[in-house]
Amino acid sequence: MIKVTKKDRESGEKLLKRFSSHVKSRKLPMKMNLLRNWRQKPTKGKVRQAAISRERYRKIANKKRFIS
Repeated sequence: MIKVTKKDRESGEKLLKRFSSHVKSRKLPMKMNLLRNWRQKPTKGKVRQAAISRERYRKIANKKRFIS
């Protein structure tokens, strides 16, 4: 947790700038971006099932191409 307290005679803009520099120094935006875009690797079964369905769609498309 990042906590920034206002010093004497410090403007709000300066306080906000100091807070954002603390956030950047801890590399929080990069960590949040990685967490947001994280995806679990597909299992072996899902990869096989996807390949089977792709092959089925290719066969259907190939038949349609020669029929018309």
